[in-house]
Amino acid sequence: MPRTDPSKTIRPLRDYLRPQWVGVSIVLTLVTSGLTLWLPRMLGGIVDDLVAGRVAARELVQVCGFYLLVALVAAFFSKWMRQVPMRWGPLVGHRIRTRLQRHLLHVDENQIHDQRVGELMSRLQSDVNAVADMLAMGGHSLLRASFTLGIAFTMMYQRSVTLALVLSVLLPLLMLIGFLMIHSIRFRHLKVQEQLGVISSYCQESFGGLRILRGLGLGEQRLKRFGIMNEEHIDRNLELNRIEVFAWPLIHSGFVLGNVLLLWFGGQQVIQGGIKIGMLVEFQQYLMILQWPALSISWTLSLILRGRASLGRLQEVLDAAPQITESEQLPEVLPKASGRIAFEQVRLCLEGRPVLKKIHFRVEPGKMLGITGPTGSGKTVLMQLLLRRQDPDEGQIQIDGQPLSDLPLTYVYEQFRIAPQEPVLFSMTLEENLLLAKPDATREELERALYLSALDQDLAQLPQGLQTRIGERGVTLSGGQRQRCAIARALLSDPSVLLLDDSLSAVDSATESTILQRLLPEVRGRSLWMVSHRYAALRHCDHVLVLREGEIVESGSPGDLLERGGEFAELAERQRLQAELEVEDA
Repeated sequence: MPRTDPSKTIRPLRDYLRPQWVGVSIVLTLVTSGLTLWLPRMLGGIVDDLVAGRVAARELVQVCGFYLLVALVAAFFSKWMRQVPMRWGPLVGHRIRTRLQRHLLHVDENQIHDQRVGELMSRLQSDVNAVADMLAMGGHSLLRASFTLGIAFTMMYQRSVTLALVLSVLLPLLMLIGFLMIHSIRFRHLKVQEQLGVISSYCQESFGGLRILRGLGLGEQRLKRFGIMNEEHIDRNLELNRIEVFAWPLIHSGFVLGNVLLLWFGGQQVIQGGIKIGMLVEFQQYLMILQWPALSISWTLSLILRGRASLGRLQEVLDAAPQITESEQLPEVLPKASGRIAFEQVRLCLEGRPVLKKIHFRVEPGKMLGITGPTGSGKTVLMQLLLRRQDPDEGQIQIDGQPLSDLPLTYVYEQFRIAPQEPVLFSMTLEENLLLAKPDATREELERALYLSALDQDLAQLPQGLQTRIGERGVTLSGGQRQRCAIARALLSDPSVLLLDDSLSAVDSATESTILQRLLPEVRGRSLWMVSHRYAALRHCDHVLVLREGEIVESGSPGDLLERGGEFAELAERQRLQAELEVEDA
């Protein structure tokens, strides 16, 4: 098993707990425990004085007032004792969650897609909260219980060894029962949460594929499956409730038994004159105060077990090292890329299957490269290699004479911008989605990008224009509108090389013609790569590559390829005949 990089290991105590927090918590807990446990001693003395008739009516007011004052001071320190972990708990969770988020932004897309989004969200939410609770609430409860039990038993053994022994036998037994009950409840609660996560993921998939479900008539089938999953959720909830209904009365009965034992043994000593009745009252108060510390140790152990399990799940996320790594010696300053790109005998296999085979070509600065071929021929993979979403198994890719693997990833992302066939849009306004590429873009730059992508023609159809919220993944927009959003966003960042990965496939021929008429004069002198199945778009390119089964089968200018009469010529002729038939039908 590979060793974990120490820099990626989550060390909760060392990394996230500040020494000053721990010091303040110890002082507050010590003061609060001491004052709280002084109250039973005071109450026992007051009762003995009342029984002996040593307290007059006027003195009773003073005694009660002093007792109340100590209780209020203890409550004041208790409030701040709880306030410290309540403050550092969310902060610890925030730091862990930020660290995980930063790591996930650097791992490869394939590593994210290999896991269900619901599972990752569960780790970022429930598992992070479990670790934060283990450090904050668990650490505080363990500290408080240790101080309270230690001080209490020290005071009790000084007062009465017999009664202290009664509680010494009873409390560990109740702690064991409490631990078993709480651990059982926690286990069943996690089962309920897991099933709830399954239901949430199922609903997310159903809502995301609502059109497909309706089109295939699978609504009733999905509903039956949903009902089965809900029944499982109900069964797990009922199992949890059965344990809870049994656990708390059992624990409460244990403390009632403790009161009975104190009355029995303490009562006998009072009758025999061994102790005064005030001491019996004092020990009854000790038992009341020690109920929560005894149970909190059981609860804390359960928190620690859950937190350690969650810590392991979070560590698995951090152990997922990015497959795409940067060179250790990166150049400090790099000029803007000119667009001179070379693929030299590039080969790539995915899951043991060859995807690209001996790809070799060069593109000069300012040239337009067209890429076409049947589905699965490797066109999109070629784009991914240029963006370093994959690294080739053999061969090399060079940018302006430098190996692509030697360039910083941030530089690559800045110089190359892609408009994918299936763009990702976020649940925000249309303008906010576009400005993700360049947050400080001027109004003129934004309007220019809208014009070049022909998206300006559709603004009047949107309820609030650029301020229209487009829903999750842009569900309120058509496929063509989403693709034009991707084009506008890529243009707004003013890249050195613009990549259009079949990003005109969902627009009609008239809109495609408008986009090309506006876009091509704008990008003249700048590098443009275009993946397309349409001859009307490819004919504008300086050079065209035709791929089939991961190999370049044709390469040349559109005119040369037409003269050769190969696959590119067949594509052009087929689309010409199709256009003529559409005109005749019209």
